[in-house]
Amino acid sequence: MEINKVTSTVIIKLFNGVLYKNDNPKEWLELEKSFATISDYLKPLGVEVIFDEAEGYAYLQSLELEEDFPKLLRKRTLSYKVSLLLVLLRKRLTQFDMQSDESRAVISKEEIVEMFELFLNESFNEVKQVKEIESLIKKVVDLGFLKKLKSSESYEIKRVLKSFVDAQWLDEFDKRLVEYESK
Repeated sequence: MEINKVTSTVIIKLFNGVLYKNDNPKEWLELEKSFATISDYLKPLGVEVIFDEAEGYAYLQSLELEEDFPKLLRKRTLSYKVSLLLVLLRKRLTQFDMQSDESRAVISKEEIVEMFELFLNESFNEVKQVKEIESLIKKVVDLGFLKKLKSSESYEIKRVLKSFVDAQWLDEFDKRLVEYESK
């Protein structure tokens, strides 16, 4: 199995995060062409490629292996507020898909703030609260679930969110939410 420079570039991009068809057309074509080779290369490392051609994204995920096998990819623990924002964005993406024929789900910063404020305690310092929400938005952008649109205060909700925030994830979040509220 030989890996060329272009294929290596695709593998490196995957290790750096989600690879989107629209953002990286050259690498996407190489991934389509060399998917089997890349998968075979990564499998012995305990990593698999999740490739959603219809939605236009691909990312890496750790395989379930023996306990003593070292993990190449780290799992991130998300704070309650980041998790809540992901859930709200996932619900907005579902609404968008049911109501629109557009491929890109766009949401403004103001809409995110309004959505999120419903779940925060009333604050006397509204500026501080908005700055906190902006910080959460930045974390979600860094995670790759939102993309800031140029020259606007709007964001695209990335479709990869569907893969991470699925029905099982939402169910687990609801259980943690009940535990959180009971404390």
